Amino acid sequence: MKKILLTVFFTVACVINQAHADEYGKFYEDVMISADVKLEENAESAKNKAGSLLDAKIPVIKIEGLPAPSSTKRGEHRRLERNGDESATVIDFNRASQPIVVDNTITKYGEGPFGLAWGGTYNQTKALGVDLEKVTTKDYANSFKATKLPSTLPDIDKVIVSFGDDNLLWRILAYGQKLDDDSEASKVLKVYRRYYKLLNQKYGNGKEFFTPKITVIEKKVKDENDREKIEVTRIEEPIGNPDFLSQLQKGEASLYATFENAKVGAALAVYVDGNSQSYIIIDFTNLQIYKEREEQTLNAL
Repeated sequence: MKKILLTVFFTVACVINQAHADEYGKFYEDVMISADVKLEENAESAKNKAGSLLDAKIPVIKIEGLPAPSSTKRGEHRRLERNGDESATVIDFNRASQPIVVDNTITKYGEGPFGLAWGGTYNQTKALGVDLEKVTTKDYANSFKATKLPSTLPDIDKVIVSFGDDNLLWRILAYGQKLDDDSEASKVLKVYRRYYKLLNQKYGNGKEFFTPKITVIEKKVKDENDREKIEVTRIEEPIGNPDFLSQLQKGEASLYATFENAKVGAALAVYVDGNSQSYIIIDFTNLQIYKEREEQTLNAL
């Protein structure tokens, strides 16, 4: 999917609340909504015009003193010094075919989606029985396709996890099963609404962002002085209109929602690929780890 601009936020009653809503929406564009999701769709079809929802980049904080992967021998691991203290074990993700298995999979960040542990290292995640296959992503270091997860969902087809340069699980991206949908996109909307309800129940603060297709109709009319003028009418096509599937596919319309508590944020989006198959994407971000990385960078300045 190529770029689309998601700009519609809920109308609020006063200027102060509107400013807050704008800031809130920008936060999700800059932090919670992934940049590399669109890569899969670009590979599937160069015709797709939808995708800017996940266009914003989340900065990956690189820890000074971390050696390049090529400098680590096969299976070798070491300790990462963070602010003078020893912390998570760092391994060579590309080379270690036999990672060291650790027994303790409990972290201070709590349980994440699919039975995973937020802040868990590569080895801790493997210790849960998860198979990890290296994948290349545009903006997120050390990302893997995760299978044999502790918990699964029938609507989810693929899960990508990212550990970052500091070897902490901080992002989980879930792709929904692709659907042979009707022109109104009714099948994927049913799945979207179901997960909207569940994510809002778990994380709270649900906010929906819908950009409709706008049709502009110009009509020649005469005024009271019998002079000809152009009358312009703007028609916003609603969610689930008779051409909604095509509008999503072409990037003429977009639909997503965000959810957030003090620890975790999630974005739920609706997509249509080049074969007119619809699906959802759920992007989970651990906000604690993200904020800690920002603080670490600020302390180093």
